[in-house]
Amino acid sequence: MKKTMNARLAICGLGLLGLLTACEKDPTPTPKPDPESKVTLKVNEFIYEGLRSEYLWENTINWNAIDFKKEKDPHAFFKRLIYKDDRWTNLTDNAEAWNQGFAGISTTYGFDLRFSYIGQTEELVAIVRYVYPGTPADRAGIRRGDLLLKLNGGPITVKNYADFYDKPTIVVNKGILKDKTLTAEPVGVAMTAVEMYQDPILKDTVINKDGHRVGYLCYTDYTARSTAELIKVFTRFKTAGVTDVVLDLRYNGGGYVSTARALCSILAPEAAMKKKERFLFKLWNENYMNHWKSEGRNDELYETFVDTLGINMNLNRLYILTGKGTASASELTLTGLTPYMDVVQIGDTTHGKFCGGIVLMPKHLWWDRAASYYQEIKNWGMYVMIYKFSNKRNDEFPRGFAPKYVVKEYLLELYPFGDERDPLLGKALELITGKQVAKARSRRIQPALRELPIDNPNRPLNGKAIDTPPAGQRLFMSNK
Repeated sequence: MKKTMNARLAICGLGLLGLLTACEKDPTPTPKPDPESKVTLKVNEFIYEGLRSEYLWENTINWNAIDFKKEKDPHAFFKRLIYKDDRWTNLTDNAEAWNQGFAGISTTYGFDLRFSYIGQTEELVAIVRYVYPGTPADRAGIRRGDLLLKLNGGPITVKNYADFYDKPTIVVNKGILKDKTLTAEPVGVAMTAVEMYQDPILKDTVINKDGHRVGYLCYTDYTARSTAELIKVFTRFKTAGVTDVVLDLRYNGGGYVSTARALCSILAPEAAMKKKERFLFKLWNENYMNHWKSEGRNDELYETFVDTLGINMNLNRLYILTGKGTASASELTLTGLTPYMDVVQIGDTTHGKFCGGIVLMPKHLWWDRAASYYQEIKNWGMYVMIYKFSNKRNDEFPRGFAPKYVVKEYLLELYPFGDERDPLLGKALELITGKQVAKARSRRIQPALRELPIDNPNRPLNGKAIDTPPAGQRLFMSNK
């Protein structure tokens, strides 16, 4: 599964190897060029020039003290330059995998998993948080809330859990919970991973409740391709006479700013949308800020609502469900709409990714050079933070947004999206209707599972880019 985005980014061993071959006929041979050293040098140059030109925090780096030609490990060199509070800028030798992942494409089984130890043992249970429609997992009958207890005929452990993401085929056995005991189903389910687009619209439905018509949307990724589908969803909501909207972003780590702009424009009050009010402001590094201002490029300094008159919901109140994985473009949606309407946040505190990034590759940086110059490193890339964003009130959120109503989600009490027993949706429906929703009976396993301190390894970053990858010329290099 080479195209799976993998958080465990391998260090590629591109240090100076110092391997010289001697010719027997020449006692003083000329050393042959070391291809590894050549690659290292160009990667270092790419890091140096890319960060100096594009990086939001480039002014925190003492460029005069850097000689990239002497650096032996590009990853160590890169890490040393990154700003201390920057949790997102990253380096890879497989940037195309990132680009595909940000577009919603990967080689996958199509589920999102979390792992916990079983009791005091070293064995794990994989808990299915959600399944993308039409994926191998979906076709195999795996559903949100399922417990996976065996992998390829044996227990799941820290040594083999990555097979859920790295192996082309797997066999899993679901767990059966009975009398507080977890046992594996005798027959396993076989799956083969496929490369495909994962539709981030997991559920859209209209809930009729006490005179209210509530449009519920569970959305996991602001992909460019999903914009057209969002329009279809809200066209259905509009036709159905939806009076209230619940936007479920608890698992949404971000995506493209153009998609976020379209969604915000659909949800915003009609007056703000018609006037094309500003809802997003961008703060770039000093060189870019000066350049955009001198060129009169206001479109690079802020974003406005766009015309969605046909399906604009004209809301004055919006309910957003959030979790710890709610990040980037999801937080942009939350903060961008807050000055214009009552945004009621339910769930957990968001991630706190307050900046947008690009996937920068050598072809974007060295657009004016022959491709042969960077052929050896053409698939290297940096996910670089290039601007901070805020709403029209300049609200900042380095620690994320805390919800107005704190509602915890328990991994062992997961219900289908759109089900009123879901505690986050249930709270939203209570607020909308003024009537309490019946609580589901707890079915947590005893003894409690111990959550494993690892995240889904096919997510390389906590919060995705909210800007499109650059397509062509970058502007300049700093003269500092």
